Order: sequence, then C-alpha cells, then structure tokens
Amino acid sequence: MNIFKTSLLLAVGICAVSNAAKADYAVWTDVKTGAKVSFPDTWKQINNQQPNDLITLSLPSGDDKAVCRLRADDERRFLIYPSRFEPDVRDVNFTQEFWDNYTASYDQVNVIRAQHNAGLGRGFASMTLISFVTPPDEPRTERAGIMAVTNYYDKLYVAECTSGLTSYRDYHQAFLGFFKSINFKKAYTEATVGNYRNFLNEWGTIDVPFPNAVSRSTY
Repeated sequence: MNIFKTSLLLAVGICAVSNAAKADYAVWTDVKTGAKVSFPDTWKQINNQQPNDLITLSLPSGDDKAVCRLRADDERRFLIYPSRFEPDVRDVNFTQEFWDNYTASYDQVNVIRAQHNAGLGRGFASMTLISFVTPPDEPRTERAGIMAVTNYYDKLYVAECTSGLTSYRDYHQAFLGFFKSINFKKAYTEATVGNYRNFLNEWGTIDVPFPNAVSRSTY
C-alpha cells in the first residue's frame, strides 16, 4: 500500500510540474498577406498606429512599454528578378541607408549593431539594434529596439520590438522569440536551386552591449 501511495504522489507531482511549466501561446494569421505570428497569451494585441501595421503587441512591462509589431507594404519591384536573387535584393536595398530612412521620425538615433546576414520568416533579412528618443509629438522617452526587414514575394516586411532603454536587456530574448515566430505564406518552391533559405534553422545573431545582457544572441 505504501508503495502504491508513493507512486501515486510521485505521479501527481510530475503532472503538477508539467502543468506549471506549460505556456499557452496564441497563433495569429493576417487574412490579407497570410503572415503568421505566435506569441505568449500574456501579450496583448493593441491598436495599430500605422495603416501598414499588421499586428501590434504589448508585452507585460509596466512603464517600459515594451511593444512588438509586424508591418507590411506592397513591394513588386523585385518580382522581375528570379527568386534566387533574393539575397542580392537584401544586400543592395536593406543597407544602413534603409534604416536611416526608416527611423527618420525618431530623435537621436544611435545604431548600436547591424547584422545583414539574418533571416525573417522565409526571407533573407537585414537586422539592426538601435537606441533613440521618441518623436517630438510624444512624451520624451529614451528607448531601444531591434528591427528586421525582408522582401518576400510581393511584400516588404518589417518586424520591430522596442522598450525603455535601461530595461531593454529584460526583453531581448522575448523580442527574438517574436522574430523567430514570424512566418510568411509560401510563394516559392524549395525545388528552385539557389532560392531556398532554411527558415527552420536558428541563424541570425546580434551583439547586445547593454549591462547584464547577453553579449550575443541567436534566433
């Protein structure tokens, strides 16, 4: 009888630990583009700020106001090229000049790191880590963020996550998890030689120099 009770208590304990460790995730799909994102159910979907925002999410972060969003614009210029040139499209079009233009509405932008050999969804991406001050029409706040851009088929996608500057390190891994969850509706066959990027492979790194943050993260 004692052996039976011990086994039963052990089984209940294992189940309790398993349930406690289980995290619930939401999966969201954009009807128009087919882009998909998954995120913890503790994140809240909030109102988009711009017409090209597909989804905007607020993380549990208090005054840090950590936010992640995915944006998409129509971009058909590169459809004239065979899909095997996607890495070249990235290298030519998503340079530092792109990020300078993208962040032009911010004040005191400081590019901390840049990584052009990265991935987002099924696309070849450029990634940057910046600090900045919010625009003049908003309360002055110092923030930091990680951003990635890619062109896939007829869309230009930009993913970005930002938070208060001094607390960015607390959200860095969650931000990368958001980036990694992004996927796009497949437009190209893997049989095309030179086109397929192994989007399931964890690759793409960014150095994080903030105090107490990991020095290099992979997503």
